[in-house]
Amino acid sequence: MKSKKRYAAVLGLILSLICVIPAVDLVVYADHAAQASESARVFRYEHDPRLNPAAMADIVVDPTAVYGFAPRADGGLKQYADFDWSDPEWVNGENGRLARIAYHESINEMYAMMNAMKNEGKSIEEIARAVSGKRNELRLASYADNPAGLAAMKARNLEKYGHEEGPQADELYAQCGSWETVLEKAFSANSGMDACLGLYDEYYELYIMVGQIEEEHFASASREYAVTAFLEATGLSLPATDDSLSKFSDAQQVSPQFADDLAAAVSAGVLRGYEDHTIRAQEPVSRVEALVLLSRCLPELEKTTDAISFSDVPAWAKSDIDRLSSAGLVLGYGNGTLGATDDLTVEQIGLLLTWIGEISAAGNLISES
Repeated sequence: MKSKKRYAAVLGLILSLICVIPAVDLVVYADHAAQASESARVFRYEHDPRLNPAAMADIVVDPTAVYGFAPRADGGLKQYADFDWSDPEWVNGENGRLARIAYHESINEMYAMMNAMKNEGKSIEEIARAVSGKRNELRLASYADNPAGLAAMKARNLEKYGHEEGPQADELYAQCGSWETVLEKAFSANSGMDACLGLYDEYYELYIMVGQIEEEHFASASREYAVTAFLEATGLSLPATDDSLSKFSDAQQVSPQFADDLAAAVSAGVLRGYEDHTIRAQEPVSRVEALVLLSRCLPELEKTTDAISFSDVPAWAKSDIDRLSSAGLVLGYGNGTLGATDDLTVEQIGLLLTWIGEISAAGNLISES
């Protein structure tokens, strides 16, 4: 009993501070259904590739894959879709992970230039221009010991671009449509491939730099991500029904990587949608919404104290907030408010996942009755 109260008090403190969380490491747990299986992937990224639309355009969640992801058959990596991504020897070998690492290392000068210019406060256009020029320079330098190869490359460049050194920044901008894309193309920053090869965390800052994603400290967590994250962290296994999302008029807006979890959550009553028959899956999740979802993912909680009456909790959420506060898991701001309408960031959700995962694994959130 003392152990449960101690863990509950610690989680309560965490929940009370999620509005002012400093920079912390984020832990994202693997798919909850796969996690319960003996064949589940055990690898977990610190930063979740599922939150990167550019990555997910090219890959799918695959619990059998070594790093939990595999190329989509209809994406930009479709030529790799038939490879065996469950084979650790191939994935981690010289034609897989090692080749990708070698590629990244070959352009370390570009990384150094980008980071230096970023620290100097240079604009994305200035960085993209400089980096794309450096890429042309490095490509030509790579043929220093191969005169014939160098001549062939210059000839190709001359034919394609009208000059031997390769595409110029303005030409790349006209082709790509944005300086972010120019920079991304300069690095060949395919975050999807990095995710498939266990390198997503290592090059996470690059994806931020080229504009694929926003820093987790600032990025709002979506409702669909909160649902999936809490299901995974609590280990709640829910059967899905095929048509459970069909009653929502905006069901087509649910991201494919979260669809199964949302369908299961709707079927079990964890996620109930809005009165206008929408689910608003990609909208930011508020503090009260997140706590209600968490309450519904913890069907058995031990009451350790009286519920706290918060002045800003809406009627629809009161019973779930009462459950959490009576278990010592919600303390609010200390002035009688919960901060109900405050949005949560990905970073703040991550801190909750860390604690929920540790406490749940220890059996200290579930009543023994």
